[in-house]
Formats: sequence, structure tokens, C-alpha cells
Amino acid sequence: MPSIRILLVDAERLVAEGLRNLLETFREFSVVAVAHDQATALRQLHRHHPHLVVMGLGPAAGGAVDAARAIRQDSRHVRIIMLASSQQPIHMREAFVAGANAYLSRDIDAEELRDALLTVHHEGAALSATAAGQVLELVSGGLTGDSSPLALLTRRERQILFLVADDQETRHIAARLGITPKTVRNYLSRIYAKLGTRNRLQTALYALRSLDEDPEPAAKV
Repeated sequence: MPSIRILLVDAERLVAEGLRNLLETFREFSVVAVAHDQATALRQLHRHHPHLVVMGLGPAAGGAVDAARAIRQDSRHVRIIMLASSQQPIHMREAFVAGANAYLSRDIDAEELRDALLTVHHEGAALSATAAGQVLELVSGGLTGDSSPLALLTRRERQILFLVADDQETRHIAARLGITPKTVRNYLSRIYAKLGTRNRLQTALYALRSLDEDPEPAAKV
């Protein structure tokens, strides 16, 4: 019996149906529901409790990103995979800040998709080959000017900073990153010192300003 339950979310009905047919050829997966809008996705999330939510991210990314954010706020433990037409860093950033665990190209082949979904289910995150190079550049700080305080942050500190900006609580950040709440608090103290902020609110506002003002900032996740 399939052990990994999947909720598909895509505004394009033909795309969703094709993806459903594809995934059901793999014995590991069971597509428990298909949704074409945010409200339906949340209802199906409550009804079926899927392990994975696979979402289509077409050229008009805003609706899917909003839906991903709503799903993440509703369920902290479900893993969200974006299948995206765009491989632009700004769209990757928006997806991850909204709560995505993986960002894959819509051009991905069937076996690569299967492997990526299994990786996300077991290990928590995945990127397509196309996206990986750009995200590694973002994570390294290569797109952040040396004069920016963000350049002082380590990769883990950037992860925590932008999860804070996404209004996630300490215990949720700890669960998502596989560390203890005390470790999160220790990282936050170092982030405050590097950015010159005094608390979570100031730090979140700083991160959000960075998202708005820097067209290609350092990686968030």
C-alpha cells in the first residue's frame, strides 16, 4: 500500500490531473486529493492530513505563494514542494519564505520528481539541479554586498533570520531545522549582535526590509 499521502494544488486543472496520473504510477505515493484554490487546499489538508503538498507555481506566482503561506501557517509539519516555471532567485526566495521545503522545475523528469519527493519526505528539503546553483550562490552571500550586515551572517543564522521574518515561533523554527529551542535562542542572540537589533520584532522588520529592498539577497533557507 502507498505510504506517502500527497495533496496536489494547482490552478490549472489539466496540469493537476496529469501530475496526479504520473504520481499514481509510483507505488510509494497516494494522491489523496486535488485542489485548485487556497480554500479547497486548506479543507483537503484538514480532511486528509497529507505528508506532502505538491503545488504548481506558474508565471503568476503570487497565488501559489499565498496558498503555501496559508498552508504553512495552518500546518507546521506538512512538507510543501513547489513545481515552478520560473527559476529566478526572487521567486525561489518568495517560495521558501512562504514555507516551502523544496523548489523544483516544472521541466523535471518523472524519475527525478519521484526521487525529489522521497528526499523531501525523508530528509526535509530538495532543489532541482537548475535551482541548486542559484540557491548555493544566495546561501554563500555572493549576491549580498560586502557592506550589508547580512554578509556577516552564517548560513544557519540567515535561515533563522528569515524564519523569524516569516513570523515563526522559536519552537517551530527548532522543529523545522532539527535543533533545540535553546540553540535557536543562542543563534538569535548572535544575530541581534551582528545586525544591531534588540529583539525579535526589530530583527523581523530588518529582514522584511531586506526582502523588499534587495532584489537578490542572501538565501533565506
